[in-house]
Amino acid sequence: MEKDRKTLIADAAIELLGTVGARGLTHRAVDTQADLPVGSTSFYCRTRLELLTLTLKRHAALDMADLQVDAQRMAKSPLSPDSLADLLVARVSDWLSAAKRSRLVARFELFLIASREPDLAEIITQQREYFLEATEAALKLAGVPKPRMVAPILVVLVDGMLLDQVRANGPVASLAQQKAAFKQLLG
Repeated sequence: MEKDRKTLIADAAIELLGTVGARGLTHRAVDTQADLPVGSTSFYCRTRLELLTLTLKRHAALDMADLQVDAQRMAKSPLSPDSLADLLVARVSDWLSAAKRSRLVARFELFLIASREPDLAEIITQQREYFLEATEAALKLAGVPKPRMVAPILVVLVDGMLLDQVRANGPVASLAQQKAAFKQLLG
């Protein structure tokens, strides 16, 4: 199925944010990255804020799609804190993979931009609520005590691992260390 223009633009913007950073995100650069005629991005996103909003929403949709895959895996077999820790290690590894590295870098670029842009910060706050709900549901399925209290800490732990790994441009914590950290949090 062919992507619609807005999705193509958002994906190109994610790639640019992940490879050249926020400074390299221009309407013209997105046109070039997406192999679209000059002016296409400007037609769909008149301002930089509109482009960033489209990009942020697409990024969140891609991450949520990954979590849906995880939810399908969880539904296939009984979940325990140990199997959830394995799933979390796999999720972190997937997001750190070469195929998704620029998307991961783009996530942190978007977070930094949103720290100075209230409209984007609001979107991130809404998306974080979805992530917390999904995390809390997984914790409940795994029988983790106090899932509402653990969910925000788990989200922060995952983000911290991802940031640390992407900062170092390679593995910082081994898979065994990651699993141990998750198991300790999950009780």
